[in-house]
Amino acid sequence: MSEDFKQAYNDAKQHARKVFPVESCGLIVDGIYVPCENKSADPSTHKDDPDCNCQLCSFRIDSKVIVKHHGHIDVIVHSHPNGPLFPSLVDAQQQRITGLKWAIIPLDEDRMGDPVVWGGDTDIAPVIGRKFMHFTSDCYTLIRDCYRLGADALLEQGITEWPFQKIDLPDFPRDDAWWEKEADFYNTEPSKIGFREIAKSEAKPGDVFLMSIRSEKMNHGGLLVGQGLILHHLPTRMSRREPAALWARQAKRWLRWTGEAENA
Repeated sequence: MSEDFKQAYNDAKQHARKVFPVESCGLIVDGIYVPCENKSADPSTHKDDPDCNCQLCSFRIDSKVIVKHHGHIDVIVHSHPNGPLFPSLVDAQQQRITGLKWAIIPLDEDRMGDPVVWGGDTDIAPVIGRKFMHFTSDCYTLIRDCYRLGADALLEQGITEWPFQKIDLPDFPRDDAWWEKEADFYNTEPSKIGFREIAKSEAKPGDVFLMSIRSEKMNHGGLLVGQGLILHHLPTRMSRREPAALWARQAKRWLRWTGEAENA
């Protein structure tokens, strides 16, 4: 748990337990947790639908409360009763709109986890040895974070041949297991933010490889980082470096960042 707001997060956890099984919501304002009323629909309206907007499935904070604390909000906090641990697509979309740090309190009837924090000025975790979690710490997050860190910071972590200084790639809200639905993330998004396809024979440190794992769509990406190694992050595994040859044979596409976005 972040030491910056330890007491505030403890207060948020108590709030989440008090209102369970509905979603709690609140703000950390100047380091202090401010509990808010969840303005989503009454739980009696619940329906078995991903878009259900009742208090069991979603939260809404009165806009007047947000305006009142504007400029002093450190974190927007809400709970996920009975999961999931990671942000929903709506969470990811709304966090991107606010630009603020967000936190999820995961809990069920018996247990409660530490807050899952992302966005805003959240510190970037070390690129090697991080746990996998959809959206907040997955394969695209690793790619994005390497570009955000740049050569000097990566050198401190043992990545010796990174060619770029800091590049702030955008995050893309995405569903868990998006490749099983209509989305085709890795086929559609990279060209919009300045990547172009290259031949495998041209690949050099800093380039991205894309591949398919138990899917017809490309659903996994990683980076060539030099010394004959790639860096990537698979579900159920820590992010790690591995010999490039083992993975290059399976790569369907190689991409290089040029900064020249394809016209929408």
